Amino acid sequence: MLKILITLIFAFISFNLFSCVGVQTTSVQTTNQNVNEVVKYQGPKARIAVAKFDCRAAKCYGRIGEGIKDMLVDALVKTGKFIVLERGEGFEAVKEEIELGRSGYIQQGKAPQKGLMEGADILVTGAIVAFEPKAGGIKGGVGAILSKIPAIGGVKIGKNDAYIAAIIRLIDTRTGRIISSTRVEGSASSFSIGGLGGWLAGSIGLGGGLEVYKNTPMEKAIMVLIDNAVKEIEKNIPENYYRYTASGKVIAGNTDITNNVNNTSIPKQIENNKLIFKDDFETYGLGQKPPLSKWNGIANATVRIKPQRNKNLGKILDFDDTHNFICAKIPKVKNFTVVLEYQNDGYHDANLFFRMNKHIGYRLKMRSNNYSIRKVAGEDEIEIAQNSANDLNPVNNWFRIKLIVNNSNIKVYSENKLVLNITDTDSLLSKTGDICINGESWFDNIYIYK
Repeated sequence: MLKILITLIFAFISFNLFSCVGVQTTSVQTTNQNVNEVVKYQGPKARIAVAKFDCRAAKCYGRIGEGIKDMLVDALVKTGKFIVLERGEGFEAVKEEIELGRSGYIQQGKAPQKGLMEGADILVTGAIVAFEPKAGGIKGGVGAILSKIPAIGGVKIGKNDAYIAAIIRLIDTRTGRIISSTRVEGSASSFSIGGLGGWLAGSIGLGGGLEVYKNTPMEKAIMVLIDNAVKEIEKNIPENYYRYTASGKVIAGNTDITNNVNNTSIPKQIENNKLIFKDDFETYGLGQKPPLSKWNGIANATVRIKPQRNKNLGKILDFDDTHNFICAKIPKVKNFTVVLEYQNDGYHDANLFFRMNKHIGYRLKMRSNNYSIRKVAGEDEIEIAQNSANDLNPVNNWFRIKLIVNNSNIKVYSENKLVLNITDTDSLLSKTGDICINGESWFDNIYIYK
């Protein structure tokens, strides 16, 4: 009877323990996002390619790395957020087809032409650094169960659990610079094999060399790894790389991309937006002061020649007024994105006002790499958010700012890095208003999207 009782207790504890493990990762959490929701994405896309995945784990062998790569390619395509270019066997087959066309065997005018293939802006490379189809090994009786469970990456792994980890790198193909290097992980328990997690469920199959893990915990761990890898890639690709339409055309106003340090492109637009205002000050005469054709109001500001962000000489607006501001000649807006470039001496402010109605609204205060958001009412104001971002790298001393206002949420990006993110439910300011500028700074390349 004692042996039976111990056996029952052991089974009960084991079942409850492992049923709690389920699918776990240590880098990012999986979601239940449905694949049908993912394919609805209609925003700008990034152009990428996936290189081979190396096997650096003891139990990673054969075609496992190739299979992981193929699964990642399929998953990236299904997000709808990328133009994914073939760089595997398909690429070799395309090259052979081009050579066949040049051989003279194919009718003239119907053969594929050399030099028409697209290039990737970002190359994804990977290495599998952990591959454990059965990561655990519990020994001992009931008293040993809590102390004998091994831990991998902060996740406790049971006897029949599976675990996989990979290093994912994003490389700028123009410069060879590593944009990011991230570890992603996936683990799964044999007690929860049914129903693969994440939006990948039922949408992609196991890649070559991985078929032997069908309907095992390792299949689930692999799916979680791929799901997490896609999320990390989406998160770590800088916004200015998302610059293509579904047909592969560059989005208007986003024609140049060099690298993260010297890029002069406009950051990616938010989904379903519309460009409603643009001013680079090139159409005005030198020395011209407000009123300007695209702005309402009069202030102490002058159109001058100055070295710009792209290191060329061009016209900018030299603003030297903190009492008066000028406002874009557009209808009042509530939800919008503003992209602009500013430069100052670090002692004075550049100000972007929004949702302004008769001197009541918000002010984004910018001084080099220091940012704050304030509510203003005439001469009175109160700060509601502040941040100093010391790791920013302005180009030619010009900072590029992107302000996204969506109902009660306000986000500010500087040099493609999120510096402010707040939610303000003040009903008095939750309305349409004007977008205006002032300060003792230089302004250039102002874009407003609705």
